[in-house]
Amino acid sequence: MLILVWFVVCIIFAFVQFIAGDTGHALEVFALISAIALFFLSRIKDKIK
Repeated sequence: MLILVWFVVCIIFAFVQFIAGDTGHALEVFALISAIALFFLSRIKDKIK
């Protein structure tokens, strides 16, 4: 599961860097999208159990 989380976070980071570039809001967007993705990953993990 940890590898899946790491993989998702890396994809989100690359996507935000590509879209936002050097704007001042890249870190906030990355944090928000990462939190949403981790929330959904935990929900999926709970449904599998």
